[in-house]
Amino acid sequence: MKTLLVAATGFEIKNILKYFELAHENQLETPDFDVLITGVGMTATAFALGRKLHQSRYKQVLNLGIAGSFNPDFPPGTVVQVSTDTFAELGAEDQEQFLPIEQLGFGESSYTAIPPQDVISPQLPTGTAITVNKVHGHQPSINAIKARLAPDLESMEGAAVFYCCNQLHIPSIQVRAVSNFVEPRKRENWQINLAIENLNDWAIRFLTNA
Repeated sequence: MKTLLVAATGFEIKNILKYFELAHENQLETPDFDVLITGVGMTATAFALGRKLHQSRYKQVLNLGIAGSFNPDFPPGTVVQVSTDTFAELGAEDQEQFLPIEQLGFGESSYTAIPPQDVISPQLPTGTAITVNKVHGHQPSINAIKARLAPDLESMEGAAVFYCCNQLHIPSIQVRAVSNFVEPRKRENWQINLAIENLNDWAIRFLTNA
């Protein structure tokens, strides 16, 4: 069986597509791996990936993308493998307190890679991530999420990929490159091109077993 490469946008894997001479389309097939572009956000990702995994079987899912970093040890350009990803907003507010869905008794908000990430790519640093609908850009909310979950990274799709793969017992890998620190929004500090270059370089080596 093949690997399914999953990304929210084609832009995030543009160098991979160029290297393998693939078109910029939402679904692609090659002899060794397939590509699925889901669209941005956890809802689009869960729908597209769930449908794809219902149609075809894969030996593993490789989720690639960029991320914001809460961790000073993961500056822009760092490529990180995500071990655990959490739906950070899944729960309820009780005055100043946040009640996660586990505490409400309605399910789980955190999901892990299958198999353990250190088995897949030991040369990459590992970190935890949160998946959000609204990326953080206001210092009080940044402080609050760091105090509550202490994440290393944030994205808008990762936990949805882990959720789908966990439900279907499919091995999953999430690798993200840092494009910016999570801070009050300063686009001039973003290094998206660097993140994409480093992410794609790693993925090409992974896919070619180099």
